[in-house]
Amino acid sequence: FLYASTCSVYGAAGADLVTEDAPLRPITPYAESKVRVEDDVAALADDNFVPVFLRNATAFGFSPRLRADIVLNNLVGYAVLTGEVKVLSDGTPWRPLVHAADIAAAFATCLTAPAADISCRAFNIGTEVNNLTVAEIAASVVDAVPGSRLLITGENGADPRSYRVDFSYARAVLGFEAQWTVPAGAAELYTEYTARGLTADAFFRRYTRLPHLQGLCDSGVLDAQLRRISAPASA
Repeated sequence: FLYASTCSVYGAAGADLVTEDAPLRPITPYAESKVRVEDDVAALADDNFVPVFLRNATAFGFSPRLRADIVLNNLVGYAVLTGEVKVLSDGTPWRPLVHAADIAAAFATCLTAPAADISCRAFNIGTEVNNLTVAEIAASVVDAVPGSRLLITGENGADPRSYRVDFSYARAVLGFEAQWTVPAGAAELYTEYTARGLTADAFFRRYTRLPHLQGLCDSGVLDAQLRRISAPASA
């Protein structure tokens, strides 16, 4: 049983590299939910149930089910549409990033790994090369999107979510090595966004989770608890 957890369970860990044994200090409801599920699922482990917890770094990269509200995807899309690489924090927090294709590869690796090697274990999924500050991520976007300019507003202040992650355990146990770098991912996103004619409506509504959910509520597809009422008109 492969559980998609997150490196954000480490919370405000600062600049030190954190391993899977580091204290878990979730500071968002999302991260807290991941910690709780890891604990609850681990309690079910036995000879017939082999849970594995993949603590993914922040995802990036083009995919059929695109999300535009994660940091690199968002910065590149905003730059394509507006010419600005806009950072609302002060740019100093650390983030570990990993391409969606690398996440998929890690899951595939676990599916064929010996149960004794992975049962009830957590693995950080990503690469140390992609431990970057938000400002460094933004600089990669400026390099990838011709004519764009960097704008760090700092209007949201310093983001307390800051952590750098050690990914050596997955390399040692699984033989897994993430392949994609942030600059390569930024270049991929720019190519795909421009080739497919990215629009503001698609970027800010269809591929951004909260506005999309609000639209489904407004159209009567979901109720206030986000439970489905009816099928979408296009279904």
